[in-house]
Amino acid sequence: MSHEPVIVVGAGLGGLSAAIRLRLAGYDVVVYERLPEVGGRANVWESQGFRFDTGPTLLLMTEYVRGLFEASGRRVEDYLDIRQLDPNYRIAFADGSDLVLGSRLNALLDEVERIEAGAGGKLLQFLAETRRLYQIGLRDFVDRNFLKAGSFFTLQNLGLLFTARVTQKLYKMVSRYFKDERLRRAFSFQSMYLGLSPYDSPAIYSLLPYTEMGGGLFFPMGGMHALPKALARLARDLGVVIHVETEVQAILKDAKSVRGVRLQSGEEVAASVVVVNADLPFAYRQLLNEPHPRSESFNYTCGAFLMFLGVKKRYPKLLHHTLVVPKDLPANMDAIFKTRRVPADPAYYICNPSKTDPSLAPDGCENIYILVPVPHEAEGLDWGIEGPRLREAMLDRLERFGLTDLRENIVTEKILTPREFRTELYCEKGAAFGLAHGMDQVGYLRPHNRHASLENLYFVGASTHPGTGIPMVLISGRLVAERITLEQPVSSKRAREPELVSL
Repeated sequence: MSHEPVIVVGAGLGGLSAAIRLRLAGYDVVVYERLPEVGGRANVWESQGFRFDTGPTLLLMTEYVRGLFEASGRRVEDYLDIRQLDPNYRIAFADGSDLVLGSRLNALLDEVERIEAGAGGKLLQFLAETRRLYQIGLRDFVDRNFLKAGSFFTLQNLGLLFTARVTQKLYKMVSRYFKDERLRRAFSFQSMYLGLSPYDSPAIYSLLPYTEMGGGLFFPMGGMHALPKALARLARDLGVVIHVETEVQAILKDAKSVRGVRLQSGEEVAASVVVVNADLPFAYRQLLNEPHPRSESFNYTCGAFLMFLGVKKRYPKLLHHTLVVPKDLPANMDAIFKTRRVPADPAYYICNPSKTDPSLAPDGCENIYILVPVPHEAEGLDWGIEGPRLREAMLDRLERFGLTDLRENIVTEKILTPREFRTELYCEKGAAFGLAHGMDQVGYLRPHNRHASLENLYFVGASTHPGTGIPMVLISGRLVAERITLEQPVSSKRAREPELVSL
């Protein structure tokens, strides 16, 4: 292997995870990030004393965060202050009822019994089955590389897929346990984290509510952006070089390999290996100037309409996380995923992180993040028109929901639509969560983390294996590093101790 470094394009969570793992394996690693801050989609917006996370707001499966620090011989506590939430969130239904879910079993059982008599016992059965699906999913389909088709399409895996109910839909599976429509929705909506409708999502994704109830929801003090900042600090402590505000314009390639990258400045930088953390379909089209062979058949997740509101008022009834479910959720999902129109009565999610960390807003104020699942960019959807219209409609809904006098208390605000996800974050079609997770786009069937013909070009992040979400992209970083170590071994002459800077 040549003496040039490994170049990582993009300092999102996946890129930072890969950079750390590769540095630990003895590679010289250089990261180029075009934005002023690390984090990719997990970024931050600050205005008038308010601080907002602009990407993920849910942190679960924290063992993957801890594992990255432990592999580096460091204590996560020296980099992050992670708090478990109690309860996890409140779900508000259209009939005025609600459900508060958390990880304390006695409180959880009391809550579901309040909605449906006898549901406590059914919940225990549901948790037992979803725990088994969680173990199968992680062990056999998520937490490993599939370098060849034969390693995925085995008789054992086909049997496991059948056991994991991949042919059954999530909502139908949940309905076997609960009769009340509110509970059915409460334990199936989590597929929206993957940008999937619960009515079309495979039942194996029932492992998502298990991760919340069985493992808990967490929050890093300082906001979710504290996580990529901590990973960047760890990476630098290990000797990784990170350049921000440095955009990669193109990947330089020959017939069978890549030789480096061209920066926006025109400078060409040689590399022994290139790892791309940009959204994979965008990376093929824009950085490689070639479409992915399957680009025409890709299925994408939904889009997100985000509102960041800094308000000079406190709303005591808001928890850290609140989900508002409309009366006709099936129609809502059909609008998003089938007809590609903004739902007439959308579901929406409110995050109020200053409830957990008051430093995120000025005294007496709150920072409120609203996410409305919407279609990704599609013909006939003009977000220049839909954005302002949906803003007004959502402010009306929020005030009716209980955020009284919201409009007159807004100090600062920012709106992101699928258009901004495409133009500012380079997400193909403005799909907030990357490629969808139907069974035709998981495991070996998901775009691979190495280019088919360019032997030293690799990919990491939400649109490659294993998928979207903070735990998945951290796993993605480890898997691509393992593959590079196997296929592009570091020269013994170059290998050196990674810990170049002590704490």
